[in-house]
Amino acid sequence: MNDYNIKDLFARLFVLAIQNKINFYSFTYHLERSEFILRIEENEYDDYFNKSILNIFFDVTNNRIQNDTSYGIYNDAYWCGYQYFELHKSLHKPFSFIFLKLPLAKMIELYPIYHEMDFSSLLDYFDKVNKRKTILRLLCEQKGCSLTELSAKTGVNKATLSKYNASDDSIYKGSLENIYKIAKYFDYPISLFVR
Repeated sequence: MNDYNIKDLFARLFVLAIQNKINFYSFTYHLERSEFILRIEENEYDDYFNKSILNIFFDVTNNRIQNDTSYGIYNDAYWCGYQYFELHKSLHKPFSFIFLKLPLAKMIELYPIYHEMDFSSLLDYFDKVNKRKTILRLLCEQKGCSLTELSAKTGVNKATLSKYNASDDSIYKGSLENIYKIAKYFDYPISLFVR
């Protein structure tokens, strides 16, 4: 299977998710932890991708649907999936990083503005978003915890967490033990914390 077919399949999963009224956060949460994403991130385009889209959708969401109603639909949901795939390929970052920095609810809002623009415009937008808040800051906001609480829950020194909170470069250089504790606490794949 080539990149275009994988990208189309990826985008159609977003169409199915929205058609079946799956919560945006829930969908991306399960997607970024799925075998489907793992294989894409590791460039293992093997027999797994010969499964039907309905089976892949079930693997990702644990929702069984009877019909593939995504084929030939090129709407905002399709565009989002397509652009996320392009961001992953361009940035060489895991999907967990991309979804954290640019959640699906925000990406949907960008559709009216960016869908007719060149991809480089979205890339520039993502670069600005990426610089606004660090990984750790976004994770803490998402979970509603302070660095003090995080330190108490993980056992990672607050000064170290402050350093990680100040720059993504710092967290990328963090000890594996600290990163493991943080990833486990936030229930995120460890790949989020790897450059």
